[in-house]
Amino acid sequence: MAIYKNGKMSGKLGDVIHSSWHGRHYTRRKPETVANPQTESQQAHRNAFAEISRLSSAMKTGHQEGLHWQAVRQKLNTHSVFKKLNKNCYGPNGIDYPRVKISEGSVSRANITYAKIDAEGNISVLFDGRANETEDLKDQFFLYVFCPALRDGAFAKPVNRSEEAVSCQIPDEWRGHDLHLYAFMKDKVGHTSDTIYVGAFK
Repeated sequence: MAIYKNGKMSGKLGDVIHSSWHGRHYTRRKPETVANPQTESQQAHRNAFAEISRLSSAMKTGHQEGLHWQAVRQKLNTHSVFKKLNKNCYGPNGIDYPRVKISEGSVSRANITYAKIDAEGNISVLFDGRANETEDLKDQFFLYVFCPALRDGAFAKPVNRSEEAVSCQIPDEWRGHDLHLYAFMKDKVGHTSDTIYVGAFK
């Protein structure tokens, strides 16, 4: 409904909309189509964005370490970088955990040679850290364990590339739940490697 006041019209009259901005009067036609239709594809996109946002919050401890340098370089926070990197990791079956990235960078990755969680909840991971002869063996290997059911994650104590083995104990409340293991390398100035998906365990 349009209102006439002080010599100016505001509101909708038929298919015409009257408005003012900084003292200037504007008239425009009402759009024939809605700018934000609730189509199935748009709703799916919104759901995916919401799920990745929730995952970002749950994996905060992981990407704050692994994406710090990228966030500084892009003048963003690590939540924004994480969501951008993982925008396509949600599908009809939920989060595709093997595709999730908690780090990104040019430092050479390690190759995982063995990974296991025993009945007592002890994690053991072996890796080949020598990708080439120019690697700094003091680069650190970070292992991150994420429990989707409890929306929580934690790092094992980082080890040098030269050690080629890392182990840790999962919290008792995580036992019996699906766990996803991720890793990345980090050099002395904070640059990281791309994410290494170690595997899914229970």
